Amino acid sequence: MAEAVASIADEVVTTSAGRDCDLAVAANPDPDTLAALYAALEPGGTCYTEWDGIGAAGARRALLGAGFDHVSCYRRWPFGADTPLYWIPENATGAAGYVRARSRLPGGRLRRLLGSAGAATSRLLRGQVGSTISVFAHLGDAGVPAPAAWLREQWPVWDLGPAPDQVSLLLATGGPRSVSKVVLLAFAEPSPHPVMVIKAPRVEEAAVGVRRESAALEYLERRGPLPGTPRRLGLREIAGVPLLAESAVLGRPLDTVLTRDSWKGWSLALTDWLALLGRGGPARGADHWRDTIVEPALRRFIDTFEPVVDPGLLREGEAMVRAIGDLPAAPEQRDLGPWNVLVTPSGELGVLDWESAEMEGLPVLDLLYYLAYASFHVDRARDRASRITSFRHSLNPSSATGAVRRECLERYLAALRLDPAQLEPLRLLVWLIHAQSDVRHATSDAGGTPAREQLGRSLFLGLWIEEVRCLAGR
Repeated sequence: MAEAVASIADEVVTTSAGRDCDLAVAANPDPDTLAALYAALEPGGTCYTEWDGIGAAGARRALLGAGFDHVSCYRRWPFGADTPLYWIPENATGAAGYVRARSRLPGGRLRRLLGSAGAATSRLLRGQVGSTISVFAHLGDAGVPAPAAWLREQWPVWDLGPAPDQVSLLLATGGPRSVSKVVLLAFAEPSPHPVMVIKAPRVEEAAVGVRRESAALEYLERRGPLPGTPRRLGLREIAGVPLLAESAVLGRPLDTVLTRDSWKGWSLALTDWLALLGRGGPARGADHWRDTIVEPALRRFIDTFEPVVDPGLLREGEAMVRAIGDLPAAPEQRDLGPWNVLVTPSGELGVLDWESAEMEGLPVLDLLYYLAYASFHVDRARDRASRITSFRHSLNPSSATGAVRRECLERYLAALRLDPAQLEPLRLLVWLIHAQSDVRHATSDAGGTPAREQLGRSLFLGLWIEEVRCLAGR
């Protein structure tokens, strides 16, 4: 815990002169330790404690008895996991029901993690077995947790319906990287369906994504609400940390219902959704696209991957992507994998996570990205080698996945009245853009400049190579 606090704090101390700390942390504190924590905190400060064997009621009594206010207790789930996916609030049957429902979905990390828990899973989520209790408490009324206070204040303004007797906040922290968001799901208890969502960055580098999503949702609402997109409720900055509130979109992730038999139907439906998103964009000349997107993406790609790419292939790819023509602008979500698409209870589609969005982007790029990942899913391609093989097959229009890919692309181009000849540069550009995410991840994993071998393992580099070879007729 001390190491964790040190990773986010400007200064960590083990003794205090009194009222000079904004965060105090302890595990299984005795009364003397609680008194020391209380004395160290400045007004409005937060105390975080972890308790084993005492239960939520016992921890709450101990903290209230020590003088703290606004005590809230959580159980981390899965318990014992190094990286919990959820923090379930005490006495929140709706939030716990949501986690139970998620655990029953086919596939996905959560289901695999819960698979060995058996009956203990159900008992824990119903509060019938113990685990470590994580408790937040505050010093004084000024310490009301910011998201909860904001939600209470804005409930009628956001038109969320009648205010319930109890609102619970389920904390989701399942993102695999430090730049992943923290997500709070608000439940009008005892309903297991979230009413709204609050997103916040874990680290400073992730703040730009939260602000970008806010701007994207605001833009989409101005141009006319798009079915299945979250409604932006508000953005609030607290000590430089952006909190984005948006409506919850209910449904099942598309990758839980996507099969070889169903993927054509769902992919055509998403194609129509993307065509609706892309309609009406202003026309832009080829020079505009080369200056704003193509050349910057090419420069970054060459600077990074030139040492691991065949020079002849690189020259061919450069010439192809620079042949981009006049195209209308179109909003891009830029992370449109099946995991970010929901099937709503009415059978419609919803699209989440607009933190990478580009509002004046290019048409068809989102569709190309989705079709690649959807084919990976139906081909059960989970590693780099199998995904590149899957993608290669999808480039053949006579293959099963290739036939669907061709039909979706033809349908999209017809809906936006685009010349099929304009598709070729875009087929390369999408992987040039996304290759930078592989570079960022490799840099983070390496703690600096990634090695040549790491760069060579980039999935998006592999997909770009396959596209160049296909378009060059190799």
